[in-house]
Amino acid sequence: MYNQTQNTGRLAASDEILDNNTHEWQSKDCVFYYDSRRAGGGKTYDIVSAACQRAARGQKCLIVQPTTRLIDETFQEVSFRFPLITVHKFHSDDGNSVNVSSRVMAYLNNADLGGVVLFVSHRTLINLPYFHRRKDWAVFLDECPNAFETFDDRLPVNHTIITDHVQLVDFASAYSRVEVTNHHALSMTARNQSQDSILAQVQDLAKILVSPNYDSYVNIEKFETLKRKSSNDGRLSIFSILSPNLLRGFDRVTISAARFEDTFAYHHWSKSGIKLKKSRELHSDTTSLIHPYNPSIAIYYGYEVRYSKYLRDRLGGDNTPIIAAATKRLGNDRFVRVENNDVKLTSPLGKLAGDNLIPGISHGLNCYKDIHHAVTIIAANQTPEASRFLREYFDFDDDKQFTAFTNHSVYQAICRTSIRQNDQAHNKIWIVASKDTADWLSEIFPGSRVESLGLVQPVRKQVGRKRTHKTDNERKNASKNRSRVELSLASGFAQNIDASYFQGIDYLENGDESAIKDISHFVARFRASYFRDYFSTDPYVICKTESQFITYLRDHSKNVYTSKNEIPCVSGAMFDVNKSTDTNRGNINVEFVRGIWIDIEKGTMTHGDFSRSFPLLHFVAYNTFSHTKDRPRFRIYIPTSRVMTDYEYRLVYAEIIYVLESKGYRSQKLLDAACRKTLEGIYHGIDHLPHPCAVFALPCQAQDQSGSFFKEYKGDCRMALDVDSWLINRIAPDDDELIGSAFDNLDEDGDLTITPDQQAGIDASMNEWYRVGVLPGEGHDALFALYHSLYAMKLHPRAISERLSEAARSACSPKDRQRQADRLMTGLRRWHQSRHHHFL
Repeated sequence: MYNQTQNTGRLAASDEILDNNTHEWQSKDCVFYYDSRRAGGGKTYDIVSAACQRAARGQKCLIVQPTTRLIDETFQEVSFRFPLITVHKFHSDDGNSVNVSSRVMAYLNNADLGGVVLFVSHRTLINLPYFHRRKDWAVFLDECPNAFETFDDRLPVNHTIITDHVQLVDFASAYSRVEVTNHHALSMTARNQSQDSILAQVQDLAKILVSPNYDSYVNIEKFETLKRKSSNDGRLSIFSILSPNLLRGFDRVTISAARFEDTFAYHHWSKSGIKLKKSRELHSDTTSLIHPYNPSIAIYYGYEVRYSKYLRDRLGGDNTPIIAAATKRLGNDRFVRVENNDVKLTSPLGKLAGDNLIPGISHGLNCYKDIHHAVTIIAANQTPEASRFLREYFDFDDDKQFTAFTNHSVYQAICRTSIRQNDQAHNKIWIVASKDTADWLSEIFPGSRVESLGLVQPVRKQVGRKRTHKTDNERKNASKNRSRVELSLASGFAQNIDASYFQGIDYLENGDESAIKDISHFVARFRASYFRDYFSTDPYVICKTESQFITYLRDHSKNVYTSKNEIPCVSGAMFDVNKSTDTNRGNINVEFVRGIWIDIEKGTMTHGDFSRSFPLLHFVAYNTFSHTKDRPRFRIYIPTSRVMTDYEYRLVYAEIIYVLESKGYRSQKLLDAACRKTLEGIYHGIDHLPHPCAVFALPCQAQDQSGSFFKEYKGDCRMALDVDSWLINRIAPDDDELIGSAFDNLDEDGDLTITPDQQAGIDASMNEWYRVGVLPGEGHDALFALYHSLYAMKLHPRAISERLSEAARSACSPKDRQRQADRLMTGLRRWHQSRHHHFL
């Protein structure tokens, strides 16, 4: 759960804030504008233009940049492009020995009467104790300031330099805010005029603690044990959050930062009452997050796991295997390099002739645009304690942290090279530490390819899943409920499968088999059958969770093939090769089906059109090998809530086509040359007759790679296709060609004969109902599970209806369960009537 920082929490307790210039109360509602276009997209140029245009109209503008070097470069740009504009700069390297904050405050108190552009650094703005008449100034932040600072050091004795002058306030269950009790003492430590070495260790922390722009927190237990001198490790850990109050009260605030939405500042400030809106003053194009297509990029990664200092040190410190691999790969070519401060000066890469070491904060460096290669081997992850704090207290999970703190640093460094101008004439080699970073970059740079350096991978430790529930009990209960329902649904199918059948199954991956405990688990985790190529008849089974399977498809979409016959294929069907002597993968071999696979070609419908037609469906769309922008050929995979019979698959497939055609889509296939939107009418391009046994080529790069895509439509409102709901509420008319053999064994005169095997299945299913379904809150899911178990046994509808009614009478809410049973039976009767007319 997200928790407001206490400083903003105090402000949020009222609808007003105190302006530190006029001491007048103002509304706390605030709007910040932002421009998040890609690096190299001209953000700084547009900031200068907007600020100088405002200054020309008599307004005061503050441009805040991350480095003194960038300030100097931009200052020169303003002087050249707008010679009539008054412009000033203040920073620590401008040749003036007087404290920067003092000089800035002195200027603000006597600022130019007319329009002006003033340059300061991020750190200077944060450290200013007071900003005179801020309401007269428009602020442009060039790049996003670091909104999270952490101090973590071993101070078993000298922690009193800090801990004696603060107290904990606003106690919570695990974390508490730190409040300064002796401002003078900490201010003296922050200045450290005597250059004391001990004070130097905590000098920056003291500056943060006395600053009104930060809210600082500690773990209550660890902080108190440290003060009581009973701490095991003697570490002082303090986490500091940059408050958006730093920017409140200005006339207008605009933040220009590449991929700003990924940052912790965006995450935190948007949840602190700040309204963040895209700036049209700087940039009106909302589609420039992704770089232009560029096939000259090869992204090499070292490790499948995420890189850390612990892993680096375990593998050899500043001479890890990835360093040797990078040295071999680059040869004598020039490259830019970013490594952690503790190893960058001793790294073997620094001895190469082509090395160009750049700082970790490299925003705005434009002097490396003639270099094509980059090595960014950094461990920018937070300490375990800090990471846990962000995850638990601010709902900023591990994936978001990795993107914000590691991937963004790599991205900024790489964008110092020739890719900044989208150079395509030279091959580019980028070497990064982790596969996750390589994959992230590949999505941002279309056309790039990801390759492994071929290193021996470290042994992975068991890691926990990303937390999605507030408490462990909630997580365990949700997991039990999901597993019970899914296994109950699967058990009906599993009862019709002989256990000996599984002895001949070949799994695609060893991990798939190890996750299977019994037949029901197999059915619940089955996702597809895999074939080495289109002509193969030997199926391999893929058993994964849905998210794992979609990740598998996404990873496969990056593969390049020279012929479509080389591409491996999958089918949603589970095949029993012993059912026929003529074929291994025909409809007669189908045991059950998972997911809906749709081939779309020779039509005008796009995957975006499909998405708008089914706004609640979670699905994946990807190009085929032959896909081009002018002749679209793509496939759609729709996850389903459970496995289906051949017959159910056909009904769901028909329902999809019916809905599309009810929206005006035509079914005819077009000539390849005519598959354009300019035609009169719209065509969906889907075959009418479904084939549950059909195989589909896995995702890959298209032959014309510029048209390749892999798009997952997901979100809070999008869910896997609910088979039960779709079948019960379907609107498509019955089609004799679609009716399978689900009830071919039933007597048309209504024979209710039950075989011994069916009776055994009924007894097991009813026992499960009485074990779970009669409990409060369990009836709805358990009745669905009972229905599917009975249906999978191919019982006569009347026999199914009788058992459902029996179950409903014993439920905690008999009327609700009977209405549910009636809805289920309405759908079943409708399916059955298309073939049998003399029952019930």
